[in-house]
Amino acid sequence: MLEHVFLSKTERPYIDVILKDGTYHHFTPRVLNVLLESHRVHKFKRSGGWATVGVDAVRTSKIMCTDGPYSGPNRRMVTH
Repeated sequence: MLEHVFLSKTERPYIDVILKDGTYHHFTPRVLNVLLESHRVHKFKRSGGWATVGVDAVRTSKIMCTDGPYSGPNRRMVTH
């Protein structure tokens, strides 16, 4: 029981997700990130309601490479 209380304060153990095929699931945040990166998610539930992929801002854990779509200035500090 104590583990459940801890998880509810730090990270939701499962997130409600609707996939593009219309099926409804409960996934961990890690699995949701994988599914988002593979473009299989239609909607997922946030604390403020449902987020629709392609409509609402969605962040993934995938790191963009330097030759990706960002065309702004490089503000990373280079140290040697």
